[in-house]
Order: sequence, then C-alpha cells, then structure tokens
Amino acid sequence: MTTTIRVPQSYASHHSRTVALLLCLFLGGFGAHRFYVGKSGSAVLMLILSLCGVGWIWSLIDLIMILTGSFTDHYGRYVTSWDGGPQQSTPVVSVTTRPPPQQAPTHPVPPPPQKQADEMFCNSCGAIAKKDETFCRNCGAALQH
Repeated sequence: MTTTIRVPQSYASHHSRTVALLLCLFLGGFGAHRFYVGKSGSAVLMLILSLCGVGWIWSLIDLIMILTGSFTDHYGRYVTSWDGGPQQSTPVVSVTTRPPPQQAPTHPVPPPPQKQADEMFCNSCGAIAKKDETFCRNCGAALQH
C-alpha cells in the first residue's frame, strides 16, 4: 500500500539563483559563486585550484548544479529562486507501507494426558511414569510411590 504525504518544505535558500549563475559564469573559476552562498572554505579551495589551472572543472560542475536547481548554500538549503528570497514549496513524498503480518492460525491445545490406574505423575516435571519405575524417564528424578 502506498501512502502519499505532503511535507511542508522550508529548505529554499534566500540567495538568488540568477546571481549565483552569473557569478559562476564569469568568475566561477575563482569560486565567487561559492563565496556568495556562504561556502567560503570550498571557495578558497576552488580559488587555489584555479591558480593551478584546474578550477574551471569544478566551476563547470557547479554551473550544471545551479542550472538544475541542486546547488545548495552553506546551510544545505537549495538555491532555487531566480529572483532571490525563499520559495515555499510542498514536495510530495510517497511512502510504501506493508500490511500487518497475518496471525498464524491457532490450533486447539490438546487436553492434558490422563493417567491410568498403573501410572503416576512425576513430582518434578509432571510427566506420566509407571508405578513400578523408580526414576522418571523425562527428567530423571526419583519417583515417590
């Protein structure tokens, strides 16, 4: 069974996606778009990598992430609004639940054993033993006659 749950989301960043996109296009190799969204640690690393000549690869990946809306700010909120300011969105989450397990059918409990005239019950385990036996076959206890 699948249940659909609507979860209110406040994971939209207040940073503008347009500004992040333009900074990534023109100054992306220097990490300007990462400085803009508050990711200063990775921005400094990107700046160092651009001085080595490989910062543009990271910038290209970030450009794709900004265009698809999967780029996040330093709080982990998505930069999705083109004009800035948070967008209120309500994602739909589908949850698959399993039905409760079936109860095993209950079988009738057999009646307790009935002793015959030449039998007796063991005082230790309650098993039936013959009156002429000295020890219980079930638990090995001495039988009292």
